[in-house]
Amino acid sequence: MKIMIVDDSKLLQTRLINALRKVDEYMSISQASSCKEATDLFSLNCPDTVILDIALPDGSGINLLQRFKKEAPAVHIIMLTNYPTEEFIKDCMELGADYFFDKSEINGLINTIK
Repeated sequence: MKIMIVDDSKLLQTRLINALRKVDEYMSISQASSCKEATDLFSLNCPDTVILDIALPDGSGINLLQRFKKEAPAVHIIMLTNYPTEEFIKDCMELGADYFFDKSEINGLINTIK
């Protein structure tokens, strides 16, 4: 399984990687901290699952969600944010997100990948 983590917090990236490695130590995990990096990595790696933050330093994860789903409709997108408002949840799910988690719900996110 190939997973791409898109979040500008290196601490959160490390936390997610450590948790994912407990599920499968051989899982392929790539990381991006910005929309530009994520777009480049997505094209190169063709991940099965993307863990995607909404607020990135150079744009919106919601725009990336739309782009990734358009390029690869079968990719699983898990939105992860500090802003779990009803509006964001509704918008993301309508645009094709498979899951939506608050950043405090890492265990729930990991359980969706198992």
